[in-house]
Amino acid sequence: MPAPAVEQLLGTSRFRVRIGSREIGFCSVGRISSERELDEATGKPHDRFATVVLRRALSRSTDLYDWRSAFAAGKPDRRDVTIEQLDAASDAVVNAWLLAQAWPCRWSGPAFDALATEVACEELELAFDSAVWLPPPAIPPAATARIPSSTSSSTSGRATRRAPRPASRSAAASA
Repeated sequence: MPAPAVEQLLGTSRFRVRIGSREIGFCSVGRISSERELDEATGKPHDRFATVVLRRALSRSTDLYDWRSAFAAGKPDRRDVTIEQLDAASDAVVNAWLLAQAWPCRWSGPAFDALATEVACEELELAFDSAVWLPPPAIPPAATARIPSSTSSSTSGRATRRAPRPASRSAAASA
């Protein structure tokens, strides 16, 4: 009887974020979550999405701050945001979520501490109308789970070559 297929475990350290059509690098993305609440006035349930916090290293770019400032000034600029989870080995997209009609509800700059050596970061908190888990893309067979062979003499996927042992003095003297 054949062994059942091993489902690939997915990591959280490889991802890509697009705001509109522009890819922007972030070091962390908060959870995407949905919950149902009861409206106290009407007693009817309604679904809501929690905000998502995007965090990145601060640079001289003011793009995220400018988007928040413009929105706060009354210029409606909602954008679709796509978050893609990537396979660690191949960078293939394994999952993707669309935050539809997102808008920046909070921007935060870095905290400063003379005793710390951390990288300065900025955060952008997004509210959005809905979250859609996009259909999975076709994943090539090379991105499926790999089970390491116990008979392999390789480390990290590469064959290792041992250096020849130097001859002992007694063997060299007798030659």
